Formats: sequence, C-alpha cells, structure tokens
Amino acid sequence: MSPGTTPDRAAAGPARSDSDEISALDRRRAAYRQLVDGELATGDGDRVLFFVHSVDLRHATPDLVAAAGLGLALADRGYGVRLVPRHRWHLGGAADIWIATTPDADPSQAPVDAWKVAWAHGEVETWAELDHLQAFDQVLVGSEVARSILRRTRAGRVDLLRCAADAELFACGAGEHEPRAGAIAVGVHVERSRAIHPLINDLGLTVPLTVYAEPLRSMRSGLLGRLDEPVPWLRAPEVLTCSELTVIELPSHAIADATLPAHFFESIACGSLPLLNSALGAVECGLPVPVYRSSEELGEVITSLLAAPDGVRAEVDRLREHVLDQHTWDVRARELEEGLAVARSEQASPPPRRALHYFPDYNRANPYQGMLFAELDAVDAYPVGVSDVVEHLENRSVASVPGTLNIHWTTPIMQHATGPFRAAIELDRFSAALHKFRTAGGRLVWTLHNVLPHEARHVWAETKLAQLLADRADAIHALSEITARQASEVLRLDPRRVVVIEHSSYVGCYPDWISREAARSHLGLSASDKVLVALGGIRPYKGLGRLLDVFHELAEEDPSLHLLVAGKPAQTQETAGLERRCELSSRVISEFSHVPDDQLQVWFGAADLAVLPYSRILNSGVFWLAQTFGLPIVGPRTGALLDLADEPHVRLFNPRDDRSLKETLRATITDLVADPGRADQARASSIAAARSRPPGRMARDFAHFIDPLLSAQGQTIRKEAQVTA
Repeated sequence: MSPGTTPDRAAAGPARSDSDEISALDRRRAAYRQLVDGELATGDGDRVLFFVHSVDLRHATPDLVAAAGLGLALADRGYGVRLVPRHRWHLGGAADIWIATTPDADPSQAPVDAWKVAWAHGEVETWAELDHLQAFDQVLVGSEVARSILRRTRAGRVDLLRCAADAELFACGAGEHEPRAGAIAVGVHVERSRAIHPLINDLGLTVPLTVYAEPLRSMRSGLLGRLDEPVPWLRAPEVLTCSELTVIELPSHAIADATLPAHFFESIACGSLPLLNSALGAVECGLPVPVYRSSEELGEVITSLLAAPDGVRAEVDRLREHVLDQHTWDVRARELEEGLAVARSEQASPPPRRALHYFPDYNRANPYQGMLFAELDAVDAYPVGVSDVVEHLENRSVASVPGTLNIHWTTPIMQHATGPFRAAIELDRFSAALHKFRTAGGRLVWTLHNVLPHEARHVWAETKLAQLLADRADAIHALSEITARQASEVLRLDPRRVVVIEHSSYVGCYPDWISREAARSHLGLSASDKVLVALGGIRPYKGLGRLLDVFHELAEEDPSLHLLVAGKPAQTQETAGLERRCELSSRVISEFSHVPDDQLQVWFGAADLAVLPYSRILNSGVFWLAQTFGLPIVGPRTGALLDLADEPHVRLFNPRDDRSLKETLRATITDLVADPGRADQARASSIAAARSRPPGRMARDFAHFIDPLLSAQGQTIRKEAQVTA
C-alpha cells in the first residue's frame, strides 16, 4: 500500500532533527528508569508514593504504565515521586500523597498523615467490591461511567482522572521514519477468559495485522502466524509510529465501565489510528474511533481503512491534536494537583483511620462478614480482607503498627496440604508467623464459626491450629453461647476472653419482592405442590444424599411433594453422583452452581419448608437465611440450632438417625405445610425470629467489642483534626 504522510510535531513543539528526536527519546526513557530506580523520590514539592504490582518496565502492566506516566509528569512539576512494588508495600515510606493504582493495595500501609488516594483507572467493578474503599480520602476513576458505579459504594469523594499519553515519549517522530503500513496489536494477551479471544483468532490471514505478544497455548495456528516479538512499553513508540492502525482489545470490564488504557492515547499520539471493540469510552472523552464487534467486522474495518490512507491520516491528525491538548500526562498532573486542592479544602471530616484486617475474605459467597463489619466506621475503623494470612502476619510484624487481625474460618490455612508432613509444615509456618506478629504488638481476634473445618483432612493438625488460636487470641468471638460451650468440649478456652455476639438474620440483605406464585411459575411448580428446599454449598457433611433417600420414600406416599436443591458443589466424585441423582428424578428441581443474590428469593419463595439435613453443624447461616424468607425449618438437633428448638417454626431431628430425619419431615409437612392455618403461623414465627436479630444490631455490637482492640493511632489523628477544625 502507499505510505501515508507522517504528521509533523507542530502541535507538540518545534521541529527537531532525527538525531535530536532520538536523543530526546533516549533522555525520556532514561527519566523513566530513574523514576523506577527511586532517583526522583525527592523534590521541592510534596512526596508522592504510588503502590504498583511491579516496577519492571520490560513487562509494564497497566497500573505501572499509569503510575509511571503520571509520576514522571509530577516529578517534572517538582514533586518527589516513588513507585513501590508489591513485595515492598509493607515497608511503606514517608509520603504526603499516597496513591493506590491497584485494588490489592492496603490503605493501612500508608503513612497515617498522608492523603490517601485510590486510582481506579481500570477494573472498576473490582474496586467497587472493596469494603475498605471508605478508607481513602479521595477516589479517582477513569470515566464518568466508572464514577457513577463507585458513587453507589461506600466511597467518599469520587473524581475523574483518566489515563493519558506521554507526549515526549509517544511522538510521531519516535521511529526510524519507515513508511507506515498495516495494522498492529501491541501487548495483546489472548486468554480463554477474554471475550475478544475468538475475534483475533478468527481474523482472516489476508488482513495485514501483526500481533506483538507472547505465544499462548490457547492461540490458534492462524494467530500464531501473526505473532512477532513482544515490545517493551518504552519501545512501543518505534512500532506505533510505523503503523497506520492499532487494534486494541478492551476486556469485558473496560467495556462495561468505559475506561480506556493509556495505550489508546499513546497510539493516537504516535499517529496510529486505534480500533476498539467498544465505542463508549472513546466517545466519552471526545475521541471517536472506528469500532469492531466481530472478526468479520474487524477485517472489513482494517481493509477499508488501509485502502484510504489519506483519510486515515487526516482523521488521526485531528485526534492527535485533541490528545496533545487534553490527554497527556502533563495535563493529568495539573488536573490531579487542582483536584487534590479542592478535595482537601472541601473535606468535612477524615475517613476512618483504623484498619481491622480479616481472613479469609468470603464476602463473595457469604455476606456475613460484610454485615458484621458494617458499623466499623462508627468507631473510626474499616475492614480490609487478607488474601495470604502468613504473608500478612510476617509483613505486619515489621510494620510500625502491626494492627489487629480477625481470623474467621481456618479452612484455607491447612486444607490444601496433601499429606500429614505438609500439614505439619504449614502449621509451623503459621505458628511462627503468628508468634512474630504477636511479639511485635499485633492483636488477634478469632471468630469461632466451627471448632474444626468441615471435612478436615488432618484432624490432629486442625485441632492444634484451633488450640493455637484459642491460646494466642486477645479475644474469641463466639456466635452463640452454645458455640462456646461445645467448643470447650474440644479446646481449652479462657472464658474471660470469650465474647458472644450472635449471628444475625439477613433481613434487608437480599431482594425479596417476587410473589410466591411467580416464584413457583418460574420453577414449573403448581400452587398445590408441597415444596421442600435444601439450599447452600453442596458438600458431603451437609447430608444431601440421605435427604434424597428420605425424600423419595416420602414422595411415594405424597405425589404432590417436590424438592428444590441449589448451591455450589464441592468438586468431588460424591457431589457429581448427587447431581446425577437429582437430574434423574422428576420430583427434584436442582441447580448445582452458585445461586446469585437476586435468585435466592425464587428458590425460597417457591418453598414451603427449608431442610438442613446436616450430619453435624455448629453454626448455620442457611438457617438464618431461611428464616429471613419466612420459612419453617427442619434441622439437626445440634450446635446453635438447639437455642431455637422451642420456636414454633423449628423442628429438629437426631443427626445420627436417618429415620429421625424421615419422621421429623413427615410430621412437619403434616403440621406446618399441609395445614394452612398452622403454616401461616409458622411463617409468621420464622419472620419474627429473623427480625429479632437484625444485622444492624450485630454490626453495632461487634464494633463496640472490637473498638478497644484496634490501634489508637487513627483515633488520635481524628481527634487532632477535630481540634484543628
């Protein structure tokens, strides 16, 4: 094809010779290397820390590109800037402005007097799920759509700060002045989880597209034939300035929140027209570009644009002028500076300053932890989930303030150990890390859900772990009086350190607007059917196998009887067999997968009776969930359920006797399902029990309990701020 005309740099500054241009690029690259090496950490202005995953410019991730681009622009304005990689996060450092560029960053690692900023330039839904977003003084987002998403969270101030391009590094003269030709895709990672995967894979070989990326197993031969060596970020201008078009694949989360990567602005700055698989973000920032939504469409767009190079040049020149005027890192540095000044002047009170770390973070599967921590801000605190408990304990043991850790379920600590030797090693690792943490002044709270994990692989090791927690904890939070009593039969518990804060119901936590008729219609049930429901994670100890046995016996007696089974199964041969049994029965309606929050009302709303056929249980969230939806319940006579044995909507069976389950079910169906009057009374009793334990009260009790166990550092700062105000 005939080469297009390379636009001059009039919009960016005076013309330069080739040697001047190349030396300017080399100087800019050297400046970035100085930045990541920590040589720009001091300046005349404020000290700025960026928390990033890595500072490896050879494999620059989006968070590093954003932090480096904005950071160098701030350094040019006189700020002292340092990028901190993940393996050094716990060491922190002095800062006036602390910026998290990834949702993994923990605001409690920031200096207590620093202005804490969360920069959600991408992965907005992940940021929105963070329960510690409220701990930031300011949240920055990469699009107006993202701002609307995060304003629905507990985040405080939310402002706009998009990604941008370095106009000195990404300039039209950055290459060797080779003729522009074809289309490229720089740094494309084609993964099975990405919706764009088939679009590039299926693109016809006749289309001139070169993909600069590492080969992956999932790539098809056609795409492998297009691959060239990956291009480091600092060398990307050399490729971009030689291409007419740049194909950019936005992942699904970027399409949803309309955020654009720096690569989009960089390609325009280099004079290469970007092609996107979504128009929303580009239109929002005033840079409409060609869009493709299928392989065929992508091929057609590339072919038609390459056939009209003069039109492409004219369009990219217009876009480039807009980018150099409004979307460079120099502009973003000024926007940040102005935005920080406004936010600081308008802040009425600082965000909560004291962190409560907790492990494991099970919020996605169970809202209990979110409910428990909902009132922490009332005591100047906020929760932070921990992904690796041993790493956390070791890192916090060298921090100036080790803080407080709330351990919940212990399953993830040792359950992955494949044998007793490995279990002993994991127990020793945890014990040593906990010792360092406690010696450094860290505090430990153990929320006692179960004495031992269900289906424990190594009972002896799990028992030692539980006793270690009981011995070393500053406080033990039991979910009921019976929880503490039954745990004391296995463990040595100091009663002076045990505090009971009962498990609440889930009132107000889930949608509950669908009618009974609509729920039954959705599942193919009639108004006259008698419907049982067993909902929750499907695991061997939960007794679904024996429930199926008992149900089929009862169903032979009553043709109107149906069973609903729903929940995420454990990946075992036993659960696979249970799924087949459910599928083969015409009287069982099953869904062996996680039930979305808005669908719980369908399964519970269609049922007459909830069944917990467990062989053992200490505490049960499903029990309180069933009451939240107003169902009578059949459960095992064990654990915390014993406290509610006398409730008119509760029937308990002997967990060691299948006949007891069968007879209890038969009697309950007769009493609380078949009899309309008693059924109404049972539902009223169930709802009343749920309302008697609202989540808000549990959250307030927990906040009051945890307050003296948290570091007083943040409280001091808040009091000082109030005195100053």
